[in-house]
Amino acid sequence: MSSYKYQYILIAFLIMTLSSCVTAPSLSPKPVSAGYLYEGSYINIHAPNSNGWFLVSSSQDGIEFARSGVEKGESFAAQVLMFSLPQTQSEQEFIAIIKEGFEFDTHSERFSEIVSKFQYSKERGYPCVTVSSVVEDRQAKTSVNRIEKLILQSNSLYCRHPVRQETGFAIIYSHRGKVRFSTLDAEAENFINGVQVP
Repeated sequence: MSSYKYQYILIAFLIMTLSSCVTAPSLSPKPVSAGYLYEGSYINIHAPNSNGWFLVSSSQDGIEFARSGVEKGESFAAQVLMFSLPQTQSEQEFIAIIKEGFEFDTHSERFSEIVSKFQYSKERGYPCVTVSSVVEDRQAKTSVNRIEKLILQSNSLYCRHPVRQETGFAIIYSHRGKVRFSTLDAEAENFINGVQVP
């Protein structure tokens, strides 16, 4: 495996870890207004367009929002992460490298993949892959001293940046709870559409 691909897989692992570990906002989170715009030279990011979200972390590598759900242990996460991305020669190769990172993450002692779907997208005019997945998280930390089995459901868009083409970004919207969240697709689409290259 090339060093570029290995670096990518490490980033993908970070993505899955972050989206699966968010329980309730912690570490001095800051409430964020629905749809608040974070402008940048690399990418513009709108916070999720609903109430109850907190800004959990923000750095040059990305931004993460979280909110609690109605049920005990239920949580939502919305993230945008940036990473190095090796060159690819075709749509299929681009899908393959995204899928490779995903499978590296989900084939572990912690996660069991239930379903996943990868599809190349030309909608933005630059290379992207849509990913929808449902996995079982067997080590979901729902409180300081409580571990449960929960369903982690996520919709994501992985893209190569159209200007800084040696890099990519991932837009991830996820839900974790005892059952699947019925309106995840609509909420995820809204968040993903709110993240655009300036």
